[in-house]
Amino acid sequence: MDTNSNNTDHDANESLSPTTSESRFTPDHSLDSNANAIQIDNTLNSSINVCTICCDRATGKHYGAASCDGCKGFFRRSVRKSHTYTCRFSRNCVVDKDKRNQCRYCRLRKCFKAGMKKEAVQNERDRISCRRSSLEEVESSNGLSVKFLLRAENFSRHFGAALDDANDGDCDLSNKRYASINDVCDSMKQQLLILVEWAKSIPAFAELQLDDQVALLRAHAGEHLLLGLSRRSMHLEEMLLLGNNCIITKQCPDSKVAPNLDISKIGARIIDELVSAIKDLKLDDSELACIKALVFFDPSVKGLNQPQQIKALRHQVLNNLEDYVSDKQYDLSQCSNFFMRIILRILNPI
Repeated sequence: MDTNSNNTDHDANESLSPTTSESRFTPDHSLDSNANAIQIDNTLNSSINVCTICCDRATGKHYGAASCDGCKGFFRRSVRKSHTYTCRFSRNCVVDKDKRNQCRYCRLRKCFKAGMKKEAVQNERDRISCRRSSLEEVESSNGLSVKFLLRAENFSRHFGAALDDANDGDCDLSNKRYASINDVCDSMKQQLLILVEWAKSIPAFAELQLDDQVALLRAHAGEHLLLGLSRRSMHLEEMLLLGNNCIITKQCPDSKVAPNLDISKIGARIIDELVSAIKDLKLDDSELACIKALVFFDPSVKGLNQPQQIKALRHQVLNNLEDYVSDKQYDLSQCSNFFMRIILRILNPI
């Protein structure tokens, strides 16, 4: 009995990498009584465009198996970076649309079982290395990939620079003045125009009905202003930088205490609750771009004609962000904690 226990522990801790022979994970009737059921399910799933790994919507046959873009990308990254994974449990974790990022060992194992071949990734890399950028463009045709959202964010910043000579990368405070109420209002108007241009640069938004476009733009304009202000100010100490190059400090200069007192109180709260959270989480530009899209594509906005379509868009952004973070942060426990902190520290205050 002790021998069986030791064998079980050894199996549970065994590592799995793309260099492991996938033949080990082919269903064997002598070892798996459900082998026939798995094969039948995989066949049915393929015929109805369901990912054979996580049961999300399949976008085609990738590397030998019908799969979604998320599992396709996971398998590709695992092979290209030669990641080695371990399972903390019994190598029988649930791998579905909601839990596919919880255990990479079991997800990669299921990729092999579904028929994915590491050679297909390597051959693809050799075949299209010179056309990688154009391929990624096709894969992100609706504009919700992490790379495209970052590009949209950068585009909106350039658009803002064209509206005003302000340079939000310029941290020299000598040429900046303290914001008045009028300065704040002018900056808000400018940033709302930038928000519209940002949304228009995302193909998925352009494909929505006009009424839904307007509803989304109106619903969370304030939150987007706060996110943009916080991002612009994350490298400054105890102050906010408006889009028109004016600043708001936690303490008003004596000569302007009366007219700007309320501005400073609001500014102090933004600095303490939002800017500090972004700094603590060490969010990069790609993560901030995804958070902005998550806030924007809100299916609970009142008056939407296509809430389910918008819900699907938000789900796609979330999956892309999860894949980006899980690839960046190797420790899964850190990854889960990271998302909880985003929700509690970033999304709740706004």
